[in-house]
Amino acid sequence: MESHEQIWNASFPDKKLPGTEQPEDGCCGARLRSKELKELSIVRYCGNRCGKGTEHLGSGNCKFHGGSTPAGTKSAVKKEAEREIKFLSERLGEAPGIGTPEIEAYQLASKMKQWTLILEEKMDELNDILATVDEGGVEHVRAVVEILERAWERYKSALEFMLKYDLRKRVLELEEHQARLVGQAFMAIILNQAMKLDEDQIELARSLFAKQMAELGPALEPTWAVGVTVDAVVVE
Repeated sequence: MESHEQIWNASFPDKKLPGTEQPEDGCCGARLRSKELKELSIVRYCGNRCGKGTEHLGSGNCKFHGGSTPAGTKSAVKKEAEREIKFLSERLGEAPGIGTPEIEAYQLASKMKQWTLILEEKMDELNDILATVDEGGVEHVRAVVEILERAWERYKSALEFMLKYDLRKRVLELEEHQARLVGQAFMAIILNQAMKLDEDQIELARSLFAKQMAELGPALEPTWAVGVTVDAVVVE
């Protein structure tokens, strides 16, 4: 059985066979409708990059196959969303447990700030060039600009939430509560009658305990406090 190239070259030896034999990843993939292909009963597919010449470069049909139409644009956005959802769903494993809400909020805000700083750094790398031109000559505002603006808004909302519910105070209360529990456990031990400690020994034990706690310092921070900044102190 003759290949597409053989059939095409027999009729059009001086012309390149257009398109690809099968739709390829990263390509437009629309079925070509040329008169020559139809006469030879050959089915070929567009090999242009997805979204070439449109505002959705990298996704959907190229501008020659309806990519710039409202329907083409909508379809491209839908396909991109489907790819992203598939990618994210594949990364989902067993969901981690949700910790104390106050700590979860602090950690989320910390990630928002980190993401914002990364985007700001990326903006500096662009050297104030806020637009780019794709292969089809269509100008686009760099997506990082819009993403950065959204990051600022979301980080601002997170800070407003934290202020509204005074999360700083509530996080400190959690840490103080844990310290009290440790102290109570220690005192319950040394005051136990089975220990048979006199008042001087109890006072010495209290003093040594307080000194040891002070020396340990940050090492006693609970695991849920890692990455949480309170009073400009970051738990390592």
